[in-house]
Amino acid sequence: MIEYRIDRRSGVATYLQIVQQTKQALRLGLLEPGDKLPTAREVVEATAVNPNTVLKAYRELEREGLAEGRRGLGTFVRGTLGRGTADSALRAE
Repeated sequence: MIEYRIDRRSGVATYLQIVQQTKQALRLGLLEPGDKLPTAREVVEATAVNPNTVLKAYRELEREGLAEGRRGLGTFVRGTLGRGTADSALRAE
């Protein structure tokens, strides 16, 4: 399971750091379709961020087709980032 590290001095919004770290884990093969992401509560406990921030990040991942929320079960990886996709996504960001 992925562990998020939040750098409060980076100038990057916290929810974007979560999104970026999830994408990086996908690129590296640390996360694969079907893997469960940590619950919002687990991320909040580990990083001391607002639960709404985590939910915003997960909604963004869902919007991009990379994650899927399943009511009562959690959020799961849905998509993957191949090497070509990863390069284009980095250029777009």
